[in-house]
Amino acid sequence: MSHEPYPSEQPYQPSYQQPSYQQLYQQPYQPSYQAMEGEKAAQLSLILGLVGFFVAGFVLGPLAIWQASKAERLGVQATAGKVLGWIVTILNVLAVLGVILFFGLIIAGFGATAGYNS
Repeated sequence: MSHEPYPSEQPYQPSYQQPSYQQLYQQPYQPSYQAMEGEKAAQLSLILGLVGFFVAGFVLGPLAIWQASKAERLGVQATAGKVLGWIVTILNVLAVLGVILFFGLIIAGFGATAGYNS
């Protein structure tokens, strides 16, 4: 009988394998040209949509929609850029209609008051 408190067993030792030459020097993942172009178009649509809120939204909104569509054709999702492009475009169309209505009401008001000269 042994006086050891626990029976002597070999502890579990994971087997270590040396990586092969191929595993060590494998090329890192490089996206295809199509995927890179899609990513650029998606990022550009997002930037155009954001900048369109502040500057030249009437032009940048449709450009954002166009770039988002291009990205989606290349297999990259560009939902944020497309949504921002539509929001900017719609807001700018409403702003132009509001300006036209405002000036139309001013001209109509001047025309209505022209007959009251004494």
